[in-house]
Amino acid sequence: MTLEDLKMKVAQKLLQYASSLFGGLVMAFETSIDFFIPCLLAVVLDVISAYFLGRRVHKKHPEESDGKFKSEYKRRILYTMLIVWICIILANYVDVAVRHTTDGLAVRFAVAVFLFYEVWSCLENWSSENDQPIAKALQRVMVNKAERHLNVPLSDILMKDDKPKRGRKPRHPQGPPPMHRTEFNDDNF
Repeated sequence: MTLEDLKMKVAQKLLQYASSLFGGLVMAFETSIDFFIPCLLAVVLDVISAYFLGRRVHKKHPEESDGKFKSEYKRRILYTMLIVWICIILANYVDVAVRHTTDGLAVRFAVAVFLFYEVWSCLENWSSENDQPIAKALQRVMVNKAERHLNVPLSDILMKDDKPKRGRKPRHPQGPPPMHRTEFNDDNF
């Protein structure tokens, strides 16, 4: 046996082990792949909506924002996808091992929660720095994500009239109106 034959055998064994490991992981994750794809598509839509938000912010504030997708967000996206995949696998484990059913109720619940989270994030991205009436209505309930795309805090850029209100002003600046008391004494009882 020559050195070349030994190298070839080692390479074949390593390829065999790698393909076996990959095949085993695919079989282990097979139940989660069907549920993972909608989550992946939701994340892609969220990234696209965040990109468009960055472009809108750049158009309104060109000196404070570059309007580009930053590489620091890639790690967060990959981390989110890993967490979702693990949650789907654990939910499948709950269905099979804890509930002793294969109806996938826990998996569907986990996917539904994540999809709600992603749709909410897409709506936040769409409503931020948007002047349409529906977006203005959504801004009352949702977070303005424009500050994430700026190099300075949003409160430093906005004028006094543009700044969001931090709660209601009291109707009576001196305090609440005096309450009318009914006089009670022991004779009334």
